[in-house]
Amino acid sequence: MAFGVPGDLDRAFVAEKAGPGGASPFGLLSGALDDLVRFGCLPAERRPGAELLAWSAVHGLAMLVLEGPLHGLDREVRMMAGRGVVEMVVRGI
Repeated sequence: MAFGVPGDLDRAFVAEKAGPGGASPFGLLSGALDDLVRFGCLPAERRPGAELLAWSAVHGLAMLVLEGPLHGLDREVRMMAGRGVVEMVVRGI
């Protein structure tokens, strides 16, 4: 998932960014990370700022593919890169 947040990080949680469940994409990511801590899947000491790391990695790849030098990659390579970035984020957090 890639997020577009105009302005600053405070706007990541505003009501107009919320989907049908009432949370913004950034809020969903933050909540999922909190749940991982609550269920013992993510050590609490690794939680602070984890959403910023995940967001940065996924958004970076998305921008490279959409508007940057990776724009011309074929679908299979883009999918492989996307899976790889998500896996890297999960393992790194």
